[in-house]
Amino acid sequence: MTEYAVRLQDVTKTFGSHVAVRDLDLEIASGSIYGFIGPNGSGKTTTIRMILRIFFPDRGRVEVLGQAAGDCADERVGYLPEERGIYRRMKVRELLRYYARLKGFRDCDAEITRWLQRLG
Repeated sequence: MTEYAVRLQDVTKTFGSHVAVRDLDLEIASGSIYGFIGPNGSGKTTTIRMILRIFFPDRGRVEVLGQAAGDCADERVGYLPEERGIYRRMKVRELLRYYARLKGFRDCDAEITRWLQRLG
């Protein structure tokens, strides 16, 4: 296992003349739970999309699970945005179970319970 699940070094992303993320350094330790908090327009979604390799930085390096390249649909990476879209009425446990089944996991209730307990 790598020391860092996510590592960004001097990452910058612009859209036209707008700088969405500037010179970001970030290290998220393997096995940790990490959240992005900040006001609208602070670069949270852009950073997550670079981590998922939906967007690529204009400058800098993004490593996920020790790799600087790969598919955004890597089976070991998950993303649960605040807004749950069409699944708004589902409870968190039900939504996690649904997403796990989409990835091919069937008997995952015990793991979901452990994960939710870790969140408090």
